Amino acid sequence: MATSQQEVDWQTTKKTVLERSRHMFNNPFMSDIAFSCEDSDKKFFAHKYVLATSSVVFYAMFYGELAEKNPVVHLSDTDEESLEQFLRFLYTDECNLTTDNAAFVFYLAKKYFVPSLVHKCLEYFDANFSTENVFTLLQQAIQFDENKLEEKCWDFIDLKTNEAVASDGFSDINQATLVELLKREPLNIEEVDLFKALLKWSEADCSRKGIEANTENKRAVMGNAIYQIRFASMTLQDFTQNVYTSGILTTKEMLLFFNKFGGLERTSEIWNMSETRAKKEILRCGIFDRYYGSRGISFFEKTWEDTLSISFSKPVKFHGVRLLGNEQEEYNVKLEVLSQIIEKKFHSERDNRVTSGFDVMLPEPIKVQANVPVHLKATITSCRCPYWNTHVRKTVETNGITINFASHFDEIIFSEMSE
Repeated sequence: MATSQQEVDWQTTKKTVLERSRHMFNNPFMSDIAFSCEDSDKKFFAHKYVLATSSVVFYAMFYGELAEKNPVVHLSDTDEESLEQFLRFLYTDECNLTTDNAAFVFYLAKKYFVPSLVHKCLEYFDANFSTENVFTLLQQAIQFDENKLEEKCWDFIDLKTNEAVASDGFSDINQATLVELLKREPLNIEEVDLFKALLKWSEADCSRKGIEANTENKRAVMGNAIYQIRFASMTLQDFTQNVYTSGILTTKEMLLFFNKFGGLERTSEIWNMSETRAKKEILRCGIFDRYYGSRGISFFEKTWEDTLSISFSKPVKFHGVRLLGNEQEEYNVKLEVLSQIIEKKFHSERDNRVTSGFDVMLPEPIKVQANVPVHLKATITSCRCPYWNTHVRKTVETNGITINFASHFDEIIFSEMSE
């Protein structure tokens, strides 16, 4: 085949290996393999050498004893966008991750053993957790034994259960993950709403299986997940209006719970008869031993910084801090803690406290190990800078947890970790 002048000359204009590699991405020139995927007519051109230098799986596919002979590899387990970004990374060390494709790029990175891309995806997940993608990430984490990611997903779901189960991703989880969800103690949701979410999931699963979403089929696809709903913790009104009318329980099962509501002691070998879930209490620890009064000093757009160093005698989840402020004043705050940065505007109120101030909460709690120092920095801007005459404590004990700190913050907000 004749070689055009353009195909020869491009090498002289690309001064680095990266520029030349980027030029070859999805380029049919010298391509010796192509990829296709489901629901797309597009082909992605590639080069076996490039792929094999990035992935031991591709090396085995193209240069091993059972080397792939077909010039087009069809992937039925990915989509066009995810495949494109996956291949882009192999050529350029770059890819455009989004909430729509990140989980599927992560899947390809794990499947073809590209650790650097796995790491990039995990960093993206850390920075872009949301109720819309948490269940998708959870399924991927379970599938690929990414224990830290799985734990992070569960922590997020515990904290924002209502929003998470309302997302489209919840309806897509498998039955085994559903059971693990319903077993969890610290879910932040009313039991009746959890039952409604289970009904929504069962309807979606019937649709996936191509069967009618009638009462019998919905109960069948639930499997043993139904036994993890704590009907005994509902009010009689919620149970009657939502569970009884759904027809999901048999007459015998309904009688079991109606007797329980009537005050009769009932036990069961299959049903979870607990009347509550063990939600973790959010704890607050005040930094000041006593206040001597306060006064506000007016400045024009005054900005000041404060730092906080804390450590706990037991492992905890760190939720946020409370900062001092003049009552009815607005403050622009930037809080830095570990790798997280929160920048928002807050309105200072007194509530039932001695001093006025405002809570700065993390989007999700951070796990802090025992006796490991955590450093925080707050940058606050306002027209009026508060001055507080106080006596600062160095050590405080709350719920058997000793906290050591040094700062002019008002409170720290945390909860105990599950055993």
